[in-house]
Amino acid sequence: MLKTRTAFFLAFSFFAFIFALFFYIFVNSHLNFLLFKQYEQKIKSINDLLSFYSLTFINEDNIKALSKQSRADFIIDKNGSVISSLQDYELYKNLEENKILNFHSKNILVKNFSKDGISYSIIVYPRLLNLDSFWFYVVCFYLIFLFFIFILFFVFFKQVSKNINEMILFLDSIDSVKQISLKKSIFKDINILNAKLLKIKDKIVKRQQKNKKQSDKIALRNTQLSNVISAISHELKNPLSVIDLSVELLKKENDKVLKDELLEKIQRQSFKLNNLTNKLNFVFNINKENLNIEKFDIFKLCEKILKNPGFERVVLNGESSIVKADEFLIEQVLINLISNSLKYSQKDVVLTVSNQTVTVRDFGEGIKEDSIKLITKKFYKLDSKSNNSFGLGLFLVKKILSIHGSYLEISSLVGQGSTFSFKLKG
Repeated sequence: MLKTRTAFFLAFSFFAFIFALFFYIFVNSHLNFLLFKQYEQKIKSINDLLSFYSLTFINEDNIKALSKQSRADFIIDKNGSVISSLQDYELYKNLEENKILNFHSKNILVKNFSKDGISYSIIVYPRLLNLDSFWFYVVCFYLIFLFFIFILFFVFFKQVSKNINEMILFLDSIDSVKQISLKKSIFKDINILNAKLLKIKDKIVKRQQKNKKQSDKIALRNTQLSNVISAISHELKNPLSVIDLSVELLKKENDKVLKDELLEKIQRQSFKLNNLTNKLNFVFNINKENLNIEKFDIFKLCEKILKNPGFERVVLNGESSIVKADEFLIEQVLINLISNSLKYSQKDVVLTVSNQTVTVRDFGEGIKEDSIKLITKKFYKLDSKSNNSFGLGLFLVKKILSIHGSYLEISSLVGQGSTFSFKLKG
């Protein structure tokens, strides 16, 4: 591949040579044309002179004087008698006329005429001028012209070279987010190419950003799945260990009281495992077609939930409120919201029911604004190091409320606590 600089000099040399060749051919042919016209005019003037006088005036005595005065030669045929200023006129009689000929090492121009029954030829000798000075000036003019053409070529070359270098730098960083501008060129085609390159860069950057978002989502999902697997493993390990140990003790012990305690322990751990599988089943299989819609008092449902162990720090406020929903699923929503609030709040949690609206308020550390939109996503956990949560609680809440035509409202202030609320149809 040729470099831009080499290509420029080759192109300039080629065009300079071609221009010089055509310039020489044009000037030389134009000089010959002017010379021909000049001596054609001379022949016409001599012929007019001969016509003004009379051809009968010319004889062997005065033809040489006429030739010397006019700087031309004549061949005159009068009544079969030839009079000429040339000794070997026979050689000139049949030469081609109206054309400068090289004859006997001389350049001549011949033209034949006829008048009053007399045929005659006029021969002139184009004088070869000394054109050395003329060609000197022509060459000087050509070199000056060539110099300005070179400057023009060089300016164009620098512009094109600059544009190409900018394009190379641009292409090297075309996948970079950094904005790189391409300067406007004097060439329209380069400006069009620059515009297309900028569009391509914009598409590449947007595609990269999109791919990065997808990659981040995949990485986050993988991390969440890893955390879920770890949490499930942890949750399964404890009940299974207790069951396994209880079974081993049952095989060895004969004490009825101890056996009853072990069987009760196995039952509790089995119930825990059953709750875990139900929770996972809710997340992946719950849908609108499986709803069991009925009317019930959500305030009474809250009272029922708070009777369970672990909910002693919850303060219930409000009044009776009838809603139309799937009671079992709404119970899961309430349990999840209350459990989350208790987990992050050292103080009492306030549960309020009024006009089909349920509000759960805690006084914990609060949630950062950029995390509020994330906490309802599947497998998301505020504390990524925690193994006691699947990151499914609030996702399950959001999904259950969604199929009921409702949504979860979350507001939080860091250091002051959080509020979760939803409203159901009456």
